[in-house]
Amino acid sequence: MDDKAKVRQNITAWPELGINYWGINKNASSTLTIHFATLCGEIAPSDEDIAHGILAKERMGPRYITQDEAFSNGLKNFAVSRHPLARFKSIYKHLKHPKTVIQQQTVSKARFDPTWTPGEFLEHIIHTFHTGKINKHWRKQVSFIPQHWRLEHIIKLESLLEDWPFDFPAPTIVSNPTVSEDVDIDEGIIYDLYHEDYLSFGYPYQK
Repeated sequence: MDDKAKVRQNITAWPELGINYWGINKNASSTLTIHFATLCGEIAPSDEDIAHGILAKERMGPRYITQDEAFSNGLKNFAVSRHPLARFKSIYKHLKHPKTVIQQQTVSKARFDPTWTPGEFLEHIIHTFHTGKINKHWRKQVSFIPQHWRLEHIIKLESLLEDWPFDFPAPTIVSNPTVSEDVDIDEGIIYDLYHEDYLSFGYPYQK
């Protein structure tokens, strides 16, 4: 497997902490990565790094591993899930109101039209699922963890502090610097598209 393919799997090994972290985009993955890198003494992050995940991402190259390596290196496998509706809203606000250079680059790569309503953006996402050109920010969470039942720890972002399973401290989750306004979308459509995430990670949905 080449390096780019390995990075796309988004698994990093932290033997100092005894874990492999299976990152899922828009599930506080930058915050978690910076937190682990700080605990391991790799970085002394500035406020900007903490907000945007810049420094940690630049130094993670040697830590990326494959799924097979994660299941055979003796470390505990760990991931964080997020309610699919909240994740969609976060993606939309991230793209609608980019605040950093990295976020602006994401807008371009995602081919996001800033005039889109949440419903129009969801139609775009559905189209990418049909074409196979799915951006990592709206991939199904189960696609990051195709054998999620094999991981020792999967905790919900919504209860991360309460459910933190390790002896080392949990991170402080700081929302990305996007607007706080709510996003109006029919959850039924979100459920239809992301029902595997609802079912696999224990998020209830009632019509």
